[in-house]
Amino acid sequence: MYTGIAGGLLVFTGIWHATEWMMDGRRRDTWALVPVGLVYLALGYMVATSIGGAATQIIALIAVTAGGTIAFKRRDQFEIRKWVTWSFILIDMLIALSLILGLLG
Repeated sequence: MYTGIAGGLLVFTGIWHATEWMMDGRRRDTWALVPVGLVYLALGYMVATSIGGAATQIIALIAVTAGGTIAFKRRDQFEIRKWVTWSFILIDMLIALSLILGLLG
């Protein structure tokens, strides 16, 4: 159950990351979100469909933890709407929690 939640959230936030430049304008920081979004989207698909098993979940956990940490540390330096940055951070925390619970359960 938790793995499915993590996969769904990864797909959702992956699409959001990849399309944020359309919603907030074409700037360097919004364009930098596109590759992150594509990685999240691919990992979300793999986690949701159980491709790779626990190894994929661990890779996704590392990616989400790194992404959330970078977003939190540099939250005041990005030219991205503040509520979007905080939403990404909170969603990353939820994904990490879901992946941990999925790996433990």
